[in-house]
Amino acid sequence: MTVAVTGDFIVAYGPRAQAWLDGLEGFQPLAGPAPGTIAAVRGDVHRGQTAAGTRWVALADLIEGQLEDGAQPAIEAVASQWRGRFAQVAWGGAAEEAFLATTDHFGSLPLYWYARDGHFAIATDLRLLLDAPGVRRQPDLQAVYHYLNFACIPAPLTICADIRRVMPGTRLQLSLQGAHADRYYLPEYPADLHGGDHALAKALRERMIDSVRAHRPDKDMTWGCFLSGGTDSSSITSILASDGQVKTCSIGFEEAGYDELEFARIASRACGAEPYTERVDRDRALDMLDTVIQAYDQPFGNASAVPTLACAQLGQQLGMTVMLGGDGGDEIFGGNERYAKDKLMERFYRLPAPLKALGVAIGNAVGGGSNWTLNRVRNYTRRGAMPNPDRFYQDDAFASEYYEALLTPAFRAQVDRDASLDYMRQTYAEGGPVDPLNQIMRLDLAMAIAQNDLVKVHRACRHHGVAARFPYLDKALVAFCGRLPADAKLRGTQKRWLFKQAMVGILPTDILKKPKQGFGLPIAVWMKEPGPMQTRVRQVLLDERTQARGWIEPAFVSRLVEMHMAGGADHSAALWQLLVLELWMRKYFDARSAVH
Repeated sequence: MTVAVTGDFIVAYGPRAQAWLDGLEGFQPLAGPAPGTIAAVRGDVHRGQTAAGTRWVALADLIEGQLEDGAQPAIEAVASQWRGRFAQVAWGGAAEEAFLATTDHFGSLPLYWYARDGHFAIATDLRLLLDAPGVRRQPDLQAVYHYLNFACIPAPLTICADIRRVMPGTRLQLSLQGAHADRYYLPEYPADLHGGDHALAKALRERMIDSVRAHRPDKDMTWGCFLSGGTDSSSITSILASDGQVKTCSIGFEEAGYDELEFARIASRACGAEPYTERVDRDRALDMLDTVIQAYDQPFGNASAVPTLACAQLGQQLGMTVMLGGDGGDEIFGGNERYAKDKLMERFYRLPAPLKALGVAIGNAVGGGSNWTLNRVRNYTRRGAMPNPDRFYQDDAFASEYYEALLTPAFRAQVDRDASLDYMRQTYAEGGPVDPLNQIMRLDLAMAIAQNDLVKVHRACRHHGVAARFPYLDKALVAFCGRLPADAKLRGTQKRWLFKQAMVGILPTDILKKPKQGFGLPIAVWMKEPGPMQTRVRQVLLDERTQARGWIEPAFVSRLVEMHMAGGADHSAALWQLLVLELWMRKYFDARSAVH
């Protein structure tokens, strides 16, 4: 039996599993199929051009076809060969009373699991397991600590202590005896391609075009592209527009420094796309805060979820069922600003120890005041003296940096202060040592992409009934970029060096030369302006109910609020994370605890 699922599903085993599933609505529940059969699958994979012109097929249809031919597909063996996004659960394996779960290479469709009190289950949404037999609605404070550092909760931890998430590119066998995970995919970086720049640029261009065209939805689908005006979304749009009309969705803001609609228009005009745009103002963003809480099955503190939700909603209103995004481009082509900064810091790190110590001493002596330039010198020497990934971690260390001031003694007693850094160190070491640039790009693929960006886009699209595809995370393209030498990605401090050579003639010069902006939300501006956003921050974060949770020191949060509102240091990212965390807990944990 194979069940095709476009929405969420649960597969469960145990004496009370069927009674529990019978009480749930709005998704596909399955309890104990026959051993050796496929229980549930979700997603679609690329199968190449067929006589009917269809290149993408629902994974369930593919497996059903193999079953009709008399072949039981060995999912655990062939999943690594699939090209696309998928999450599947098979019943059976080495033990009859077991599930075999598989996530795609970057975990773009999540799977959550638990095993407790004679039951085990797997679901595509964590919230579906909160009332499962034996699950305690107890927050995992180590996961909360990760969230306060990373703005998301990295797998395998989840917000619930009894529930875990399957890692990306992983096969998991789950039974009453426990869980065994096997990681079948990690990006590789042999950097073994050599030749002239022209030849490498031509090869990259061909593979980018192949990947983008391979991810083009079939003719019977209504689809479009996310278009921020950046190089990745613009290149995808341009490549697709060379084969026919393309609709694009773009979100902008009135605030200077955040709006990229002009670049989105430049990209659209250059390739003849059909653009659709909207602006998000402060009041709409505040209204959408509740949507963020509804859309995400765990606390998610990346504020760019708001424009992503708005963009997915625009696509849904236009009738789109599939949207293509440029996620992953920075991490395979070398586009992140911090790669260039880290390269300079790596040079400092490699200095002889006496020179490095002298540099740190000078930085400490001149920094610490109000002079911006001298403080940059201090930051450079302080961070440059650290090895990676410790150096990289400084960008994600809010709770670590303010550990005693931010967190209550009761909270600190239940967490390991070094756990978030240790998680990053472990992730950084996976796959073994490679060139320093490739190693931090691999780290970004594992954390910034798989744990953050894909969660952001998948949940936003899922909330509005749209599927997301990511051509630049195609495993063949990722593998090719892993074979490129590091200086093809970052030449000196020039980011995306080979990408820009490859895209000459495809992207307009204005797009190729534009500074990187990202898909940020102007919450720093909005929180400083008197009005409903500022009021909501104060009402929630300084509320007695928030303080009673016992996690965050009220006096410290009050200082953060007042310092930001007064126009001092920018604490908007931290305040947004705290705001989302508290509202999410109120909706999904407090309300349920009151019932049970």
